Amino acid sequence: MKTAISSMLAILFLCLMILACNVQPSQVRILDVPQFICATSVPLPTHTQPPTSIAPPIYVPPFGGTPGYYLPRATSTPRPTLTPWPSPTPFIVTGGFSLGADVYIGGFDSAVRLRLRIDDLQTVVIDNRQVVTWFVEIENIGSETYAALPGGQVFIAKVRTDSGMQYGQWWASAEAAQAAGIHLTANMLDAITLATGESLRVQLAAFTPIGTPTQLGWILDPLASERAGDLVGGNIAYWLTDAQPPCNTNPGRNPNIPTPAAGRPTSTPTSRPDFPEWCTWCGV
Repeated sequence: MKTAISSMLAILFLCLMILACNVQPSQVRILDVPQFICATSVPLPTHTQPPTSIAPPIYVPPFGGTPGYYLPRATSTPRPTLTPWPSPTPFIVTGGFSLGADVYIGGFDSAVRLRLRIDDLQTVVIDNRQVVTWFVEIENIGSETYAALPGGQVFIAKVRTDSGMQYGQWWASAEAAQAAGIHLTANMLDAITLATGESLRVQLAAFTPIGTPTQLGWILDPLASERAGDLVGGNIAYWLTDAQPPCNTNPGRNPNIPTPAAGRPTSTPTSRPDFPEWCTWCGV
């Protein structure tokens, strides 16, 4: 029940921000498929063959009144032309991202366009309670202002314990941050807006069962009317702490983002959450 309340509170807080700050729902919702674009190496230059070699003619000197002359020699066999190296093809990952990967999203079905990253995950046990900390990074690379509630959209989804894998929603909290000795700032658990070109890097912390966190979730469309168990919202992207990245480097700032390699997530008909009457934008 606590996870459902946390999920609902995140949506209600965003609804309040929409009403109070003249933020449009299109500035909150991300509908596109997130993509990690694997950096590719520069293709090797095409091999250029040397010109065909021709042996010089043989000079036959004069003999018995016969004038001298040149005797052509056979042309050497040309070398075969090598097949050119193919141009690199970008490799696209649309889910199960590795920590530290720059994930790009938006610009197609969504008004906003972003670079997202989760990294530097740490685990510490304090007074028989486990605190997991991680950093969230958001960069607005589009032309539309983005509004979000990082502390209410990113959560720990799986923890491997001695008794087996536990699934749930362990949300960031001020209490967990204080227990981990993290200095609380205004943008850690509050709603934020990022204009074009602005970025945010913030550390979050959550209490979890004692074990190894293996998956983090990010609700990309918190205003969706879908519900998966106790989780309210839609278009959820997941990062895996043990994922092996398909390449060792990120593609660099503002790469050429291809048309989404996968289709837009299909909504699953579920019961609609109960929103207050004053929140006209909630669940739009």
